[in-house]
Amino acid sequence: MGERREIPIGLFFLKYFLYIFVGIILTVILLAGAFGLMLGSDIVYPAHYAEDQAKLAVPAIQTADQVTENLIPELCRYVVVDKNGQILSGNMSKRDAEHAWNVINGKAFNGGSYFGADYYLGIPRESEYCILQFRLIVQYQSALLRKYLPLPEVLFLLIFLVLVFVIILSVAVRFNRGIKRKLSPLADAADMIQRQELDFNIVRGSVKEINTILNAMDDMRIALKESLENQWRMEQMKNEQMSALAHDLKTPLTLVRGNTELLADTILTDEQKEYTGCIIDSALQMQDYVQMMIDITRSSSAMSVNKRQTDIGEFCEELKKKAGALCAMRHIRLQWNCAISANEICVEPTLFARALMNIFANAVEHTPDGGTVLFEESENEEYFTFTISDSGKGFTENALRHAKEQFYMDDESRNAAGSHYGMGLYIVDTIVKQHNGLLILENVSAQGGAKVTVKIPLGM
Repeated sequence: MGERREIPIGLFFLKYFLYIFVGIILTVILLAGAFGLMLGSDIVYPAHYAEDQAKLAVPAIQTADQVTENLIPELCRYVVVDKNGQILSGNMSKRDAEHAWNVINGKAFNGGSYFGADYYLGIPRESEYCILQFRLIVQYQSALLRKYLPLPEVLFLLIFLVLVFVIILSVAVRFNRGIKRKLSPLADAADMIQRQELDFNIVRGSVKEINTILNAMDDMRIALKESLENQWRMEQMKNEQMSALAHDLKTPLTLVRGNTELLADTILTDEQKEYTGCIIDSALQMQDYVQMMIDITRSSSAMSVNKRQTDIGEFCEELKKKAGALCAMRHIRLQWNCAISANEICVEPTLFARALMNIFANAVEHTPDGGTVLFEESENEEYFTFTISDSGKGFTENALRHAKEQFYMDDESRNAAGSHYGMGLYIVDTIVKQHNGLLILENVSAQGGAKVTVKIPLGM
């Protein structure tokens, strides 16, 4: 098949203007024909009918002893005045009678330039004038129609306006359907691109300008498809590299753990045993994280959360040990306040402990040597609340708004230090959300420093 012929959008609009123009011309012809047929029938009088009847009545009025209503033609009104213009009889209004007398005396114009103007015919009598009033317009022969219907010319004008409105409305509806058909490829293409379903062919229409836009959208579709494919390949490569790196980390961790366990079998002081136990526990925890990283990169999905009822006492005791070890390295005092009466909390213990330890690590990192880190636990009717406060410099205003965002690294922010790369609080926020909880960042007004609160719903 040959290529579909394109037309400028101006011609598309012109076609519908032509529909309106042709419709109006046909309406005029139709109404003109109908009006002509009406004039040739016994329904209406021609426009000059009243004038002709008035002229025919002149001899009878001039010779009559007295002007009476039966002498006056059907479509005329009259007034009889004396030589001084005083009204003697008639069915004209006083105002019309005065105007009629002025017309006869040449003081007013007879008729008018407007539609339905009154004309006057003066008939002199022996001592008076009879003045007939009539209009040069088409009128119904039936008195009943003259009473209840507008003048035939006005009626046809109203019919013309109604028909023109119907024509414009019909063309507008047709135009609306036509423009929707022409624009539907644009809407379909935009919808497919928005949903990133990029394996489709754009159907072009017959309007040149719309096809130009469609060509641009097709180029955008191809470029977006290539970009997404490149991004997917890069993500795959990154996942493979992360998986390989995580796998490689298992070997030195195994060595650290193995050598520490061998060291633990030797004769050690109580303090050394405590340190080696902490190293072994941390190595085990790191191995869990590495395995989790491998699983995530392989599945390209989010961390799975297997929440279960966890003993709060044991959980907090283990958390206290790890937090205490972190604080001890920096000679920081750890304060531990627990006001939870419940025995269990519904969490994924490894993930939730990881979130809290990230907060502890952040607090320790930004607390000067000899400072204090405060851990508080509490509960109410809705939440378990865990709060970690430090005596460091606190969050900046910018960090309070953006620190939970991935890769956020404000130069002045607590989240920009060391090796966190803007991921610490993002990971915490992700884990807390997976537990349907809330993460709240604020500063401690009394002592300066930061305060991070985690709220986990009860009864999950």
